[in-house]
Amino acid sequence: MSLLGSAIAAATIGGVCLLSASAAYSADMPLKARPAGCTQAVDGVNGKVAGLGGTFANKGVAGALGSLSMPLGCEFGVQFDATGGTFDSRFTGAAAGHLFWRDPAKALFGVYGSYTYWDQVGGVKIAHIGPEAEFYFGKWTVKGIVGAEFGNTASGLVDGVTQTYEIKTRFFDQVDLSYYLTDNFKTFVGHRYLGGKHALALGGEYGIATGNGSMVSLFAEGRVGQNSFHGVWGGLRYYFGQHDKSLMRRHREDDPSDWGVGVDGTSNSGTTPPPAPVVNTPGPS
Repeated sequence: MSLLGSAIAAATIGGVCLLSASAAYSADMPLKARPAGCTQAVDGVNGKVAGLGGTFANKGVAGALGSLSMPLGCEFGVQFDATGGTFDSRFTGAAAGHLFWRDPAKALFGVYGSYTYWDQVGGVKIAHIGPEAEFYFGKWTVKGIVGAEFGNTASGLVDGVTQTYEIKTRFFDQVDLSYYLTDNFKTFVGHRYLGGKHALALGGEYGIATGNGSMVSLFAEGRVGQNSFHGVWGGLRYYFGQHDKSLMRRHREDDPSDWGVGVDGTSNSGTTPPPAPVVNTPGPS
């Protein structure tokens, strides 16, 4: 199966699976006793799905996101992310994975990787891989990923103009400083360096408990950056599980951040070269 096929399949699974949760650990108050000597990294099998819409790089973006998290033994966990949608009226799909150690009262350390495909000018492909970390200080959270960004070069005609996207191999980062105004209301400020461009990231999320281990949240996010590296989007997210808990506890006990897979990982390296100048060669006099 191709990488694109894998991304589409993962997006489908992420959007439709029903998720159940099992015994666990809580950062503030455990719901039930955990095994002796075990600091549970993930509160059983859990997940979330979301829909979003907005603009990025002066182009429309809309899509669905899904994540599935599960424990690996006691202190380790894994999460799979998937996205399917449209960007500039063309299909975009993405898949990502997290493998990590976590103590929900202290920190997370792991490895992150993602792959994105955008159906523009023959297919723009971009990947990210690197270490991931989170640190918890009361209502504050510092988290981020750093590493290598790489991809392909794609070129073609768009509205009669040659457009080229060159995804170079280079450093990238995504870092957030979050503060929970309440246990169900998160705000954050962060930095993005993607496609060789810097941007300030701002956003928030407000969760509403819906019972039976689930929660609905409203979220919004924006970018203020170099050239076209700007935009704003928002949407609705639904968390699945068997335990009722706050938004802050879900973020620390269940699922690491999905880092907006597929939303802002393709457009920032696009360039549109100007048309070649027309040179008038004088004829014989």
